[in-house]
Amino acid sequence: MFLSIVMPSYNVEQYIKDCLASCVQSDMGKDDYEIIVINDGSKDATLDVVNSFAEQNPSANIRVISQENRGLSATRNRGITLAQGDYVWFVDSDDWIADNCIRKIYDIVESNHQPDIIVLNTILRKGGEDTQIDRNLPSDKGDGKYVYDNSYIFPYSGAPFYVFKRSFLLGNELSFKEGIYFEDCLFTPIALSMAKQCCYYAQPAYIYRLRENSITTSSISEKKLYDSIVVAEELIKRLGDERTLYKDVIRDAACRTYEVLFRYYILKSDRATQKKFLGILNSNNNWKSLLTDVRFKHKIYYFIERMYSFFMG
Repeated sequence: MFLSIVMPSYNVEQYIKDCLASCVQSDMGKDDYEIIVINDGSKDATLDVVNSFAEQNPSANIRVISQENRGLSATRNRGITLAQGDYVWFVDSDDWIADNCIRKIYDIVESNHQPDIIVLNTILRKGGEDTQIDRNLPSDKGDGKYVYDNSYIFPYSGAPFYVFKRSFLLGNELSFKEGIYFEDCLFTPIALSMAKQCCYYAQPAYIYRLRENSITTSSISEKKLYDSIVVAEELIKRLGDERTLYKDVIRDAACRTYEVLFRYYILKSDRATQKKFLGILNSNNNWKSLLTDVRFKHKIYYFIERMYSFFMG
C-alpha cells in the first residue's frame, strides 16, 4: 500500500465530511491508500458523520477508530502505529486535500526513488478567501536542510504540509511530543534535520482552513508560554543526537522559538507574566548557547530580549 492518511478528529462535525470527500476523490484504488480516522473523544456528532460517510462510500478504504480524548499528538502517534502505507500524510479533519493529488504524489515518489519527505504547497482559506502560498522551490530534489532554509515560512511548520515515509519516521523514532501546544514546531524541524532526500510537489495539494479559536488564532495563555520553552529545550536536546544530520536546522528552529516566545507572547502579556517568563528565559544559557553558529538576526533578537529584561528590572 502506498499511503496512509491519518486524520485525527475532535468535535469537527461541520467540517469532516468535506475532508473525507476530498480524500476519496482520487484516481487510485482502495488497495493503494487508506484513510484512518481516529475519533479523539468527540462530544459532538463527529463519529456519526464519519460512520455515515463510510457506509455511503463502501469502495473507499476507511478505517474508523474511537478513543478517549488524548490530544492531537497522541492521536497522530497512534496513527503512525496503525498505518499500513509506505507513506503517511497527517491530514487535519477541518481541512481538505486537492482532487486527485494522491496519484500525482505517488508519481513523484516513484520517479525520485522513495524520498524521505514529499514537500507540499498549500492554499490558505481564511474568512472565505483563498490565498495560495507557494514555497517556490526548484523541482529537483534536495535534502531537509535545503527545504528548511528555503521554505520554512508560515504555515509550513505544520506536519500536514509534508508526506513522510513511514520507515523514515520509525527508523528515526520520530513522534509528536504529547501534552503540548506547538507540537509541529518541534516535530517538523527535527524531521527535516534528519531527511537526506526530499522532493517537491509544486501544485497546491493541501487546503488549510484557518479557523477562529484555533491554536494559531486563540489568545495568549501561560501554557503557551511554558510550551514554547519546552519546544526550544527539546530542540536543543536534538543537537546531541547522532541522527541529526543538519544541526544548524535545529539551532535556527530553537532560536525562532525563543524569538516567537519573546515577541508574540511575553511582550503581549501583562507585566507580572512578563517578569515571570523573562526570569525563566534568562535562568539558564540555553538561548545564548545557540548563538555561535546562527544568523545575525538571531543574535540581535537575543540582545533585544536581554536589554528589555534589564530595563524591566
